[in-house]
Amino acid sequence: MDLIVGTSAGLFELHDPGRPLVAGTRVNHAARAGDSWWAVDGKGRVHRDGEQVAESPEAVVLNCVLPLEDRVLIGASRARLFQVDGGRLVEDTVFAAAPGRERWHTPWGGPPDVRSMAGDAAGTVYVNVHVGGILRYDYDGLSPTLDQEADVHQVIADRTRAGTVLAACARGLAQSSDGLVFGYRDDGLHAPYCRAVALVGDTVLVSASTGPRTNKARLYRADITSGSFEACRDGLPEWFDENLDSHCLAVIEDVAYAGHGGTVWRSDDEGAKWTEAGSGFSAITCLA
Repeated sequence: MDLIVGTSAGLFELHDPGRPLVAGTRVNHAARAGDSWWAVDGKGRVHRDGEQVAESPEAVVLNCVLPLEDRVLIGASRARLFQVDGGRLVEDTVFAAAPGRERWHTPWGGPPDVRSMAGDAAGTVYVNVHVGGILRYDYDGLSPTLDQEADVHQVIADRTRAGTVLAACARGLAQSSDGLVFGYRDDGLHAPYCRAVALVGDTVLVSASTGPRTNKARLYRADITSGSFEACRDGLPEWFDENLDSHCLAVIEDVAYAGHGGTVWRSDDEGAKWTEAGSGFSAITCLA
């Protein structure tokens, strides 16, 4: 399975960059579902395996896609959640009435977004609202979990261990073993502002920086259970001059990938050492 690279100019396979999967537009997010892939782009289109399958309502920005066994969820601007139904996007009415919605906000005064989503081994979905915390969504409905002031930038869940949820936040890495109660980890980080997170084996990877407009960002690794973070220095730049952003870490069969600028790196040992895997891309927006 080849890595898929989303960029400001389209969607590409890592080892076949000359043949775009989606061309001529920014790809906001892409995700794998077995041998298939899904993507949402800057023109409000939903793609599956190279075919457009749906389009957003007017003035709605599609931010992220989560393919599940029984449905495909699309997170969007103004904190809206949709399901793909045939060739349409149908709004999730339960999420539209989510508890606490009236308090969701952004620091700059704009409307909140659904920024990222994840599903765990039990089929529970975790929806990250920026800024609105993380909502746990299962057959019993919606439950707010992590406080919205944590300023969550990406949530992921372990597909093999139900309830294991990790989130890159402005306060560090938030981590839960039951999907309900979170604790923070930032020991070893040069600054607590985190934007991207991935899990490879028993190692968590997280990007940290001094803030949203940083010139000092770095990738770190730590054991999932405990311990301090250590910087990933071998094979990566000493510092990134911008955030290594949400969705720009990915894992395929215990191989970790990181994308920044126009370059992709890979690690075969859970982030200890890295080598360049591809370069020359337009600005990378996501990896899948």
